[in-house]
Amino acid sequence: MSLTRLSFVAALAAAVLPAAATAQTTLRLNWTDSSGGIKTCVLTSDATGVSLDPANGRLLANVTFGENCPSVAVTPPPPVRDPVITNGLDASELPDSSVTGATHTATWSADADSCSYADSSLPAAVAGWPTSGDVCTDAASCAAAHSVPVVLPSAAGNYTFVLSCRRNGSSVIATSRRKVAVAVAPPPPTGCIAPAGLMRLSTAYVEFNYTVSNGRTTDATHFESIFGYSTAEAPLHTFPGTVNLNQRVFMPRNSYVALQFTVPRDLPLQTAGAFRFEETQPQTSPARMSMTISKSCGDFNPVATAPLTSACVLNNAPANGTLAWGYVPGSAVLCQLQPGETYFLNIIHASLNAPLTTYCEGYCGNTVQNQQLGLQPWPAGQ
Repeated sequence: MSLTRLSFVAALAAAVLPAAATAQTTLRLNWTDSSGGIKTCVLTSDATGVSLDPANGRLLANVTFGENCPSVAVTPPPPVRDPVITNGLDASELPDSSVTGATHTATWSADADSCSYADSSLPAAVAGWPTSGDVCTDAASCAAAHSVPVVLPSAAGNYTFVLSCRRNGSSVIATSRRKVAVAVAPPPPTGCIAPAGLMRLSTAYVEFNYTVSNGRTTDATHFESIFGYSTAEAPLHTFPGTVNLNQRVFMPRNSYVALQFTVPRDLPLQTAGAFRFEETQPQTSPARMSMTISKSCGDFNPVATAPLTSACVLNNAPANGTLAWGYVPGSAVLCQLQPGETYFLNIIHASLNAPLTTYCEGYCGNTVQNQQLGLQPWPAGQ
């Protein structure tokens, strides 16, 4: 529209109007469209008519527009999208039931501006699952893949884990929830629980790094006596022991070793290792052996006792079979060990499905390597 033309017509109308016209009034305004054409816009006031603002000389009226009046198309803003949880909590991560002390990993991501765990109902505080504050505060951080180690506390009860996500401008709250019934973990049995007919060795003959000349008879009940040994260093290294040490442990038919160890309380996060059946000249037929990490001495059950998982069981493994462990919350491939806790490394020359059917005809020694995994160095002196 030509504003100059419109202003002129308005001024002219003001000149011919009395101070106030209190009846319905029609105004005809000429204006120029974008193509240069002249159009007439008819405006009709309501019954209050048209008045003149004495302060600034402007016309005041409540009008309706007729044909040929200028208009500006106003594009409404797009509607605000509701928040969406793109990867929610599920039963494979937070099961229906678990036990105190167990560690689970919850993964999630969301198309949202903020998310929190504040709507969770927890009988006791859960490490890794804060119920105050937001766990993401913008679209980018909410969309990222979150992997949350959830360590169940010592208090039993029904735990409801809730992820709630919001978007600015939307009243919708997206939620994902899991209910977990947590029972008290049974205490480990006292004494050794190996099947009747198996004998735990209190001492064993061990060869160091394949070298017969370095063979020795040593205590076979404590981890450091075997896997903390080094001919060049003293004293013995406590868990996790000597890095990449090979030890050939000799065991008579139908016997086993159960090596007790305690994970250091200050073990750095992301520390990992493995016990590897490192053998080029096996002394059992077939060349197989089994290992478990357990809270119990002589635990040769093929099914781990919670909170330990199947990653803590190596059953009937051939050469190069590996039992990997770590303090790496969230990793399902590692036997998760907790600082300050005591465990047993149980070793036998048999399948866990038939532990009394030995692969050793007399007196056999297969080599196990105490292997470091990952980039996190083992503690100094280990």
